[in-house]
Amino acid sequence: MAEVIDVSVVLSPSTATWGSEPVPVIERVSSIEAGDGFNLSRLALGVHTGTHIDAPSHLIDGAASVESLPLEALIGPVLVVDARNVAEEIDAELVERELSEGCERVLFATRSSELWDEVGFRSDFVGISPQAASLLVERGARLVGIDYLSVGELDTHRELLSHGVVLLEGLDLRGIEAGRYRLICLPLRIVGADGAPTRAVLTAL
Repeated sequence: MAEVIDVSVVLSPSTATWGSEPVPVIERVSSIEAGDGFNLSRLALGVHTGTHIDAPSHLIDGAASVESLPLEALIGPVLVVDARNVAEEIDAELVERELSEGCERVLFATRSSELWDEVGFRSDFVGISPQAASLLVERGARLVGIDYLSVGELDTHRELLSHGVVLLEGLDLRGIEAGRYRLICLPLRIVGADGAPTRAVLTAL
């Protein structure tokens, strides 16, 4: 069986969240130790916590929500691009150089994966420029992923989401070499949600 590489982050009360995103709450409401017949936990968190999907409705009113995203975009061959030497923003020149026409899924491995070791949210993550986003759309991307909590500024989000591109944010790509893999990425099927936590894994093609 091919090796399965988990590129999701763990969820806990200490998981870094965006400034306005609630901190995850994991609460034991029934306990065998306390004399109950079973253990049962309650989970409360924002839908953009940890490794998650952005649906088009995140920024486009009336657009598709997470339960209607096409599974074909979430599973299949993916290109991992090594962008760890990028200081601030992935630009169109990098996309032009690394991405061939018709590459449907791409994940950018940046220095931001190291930020998961920091306490709290860090704003100095690497994003994607709006110009690079436009080129990703032109090249036929259906899913774009990155290794911190956001692909970048609002214009980048709008450019990608308005063209039906699924955004996979909050990955941990430390130790993942550039190259082609198979991606399996399945968000929770939450009706009407603008995003959803997801487990994302890579396997060899």
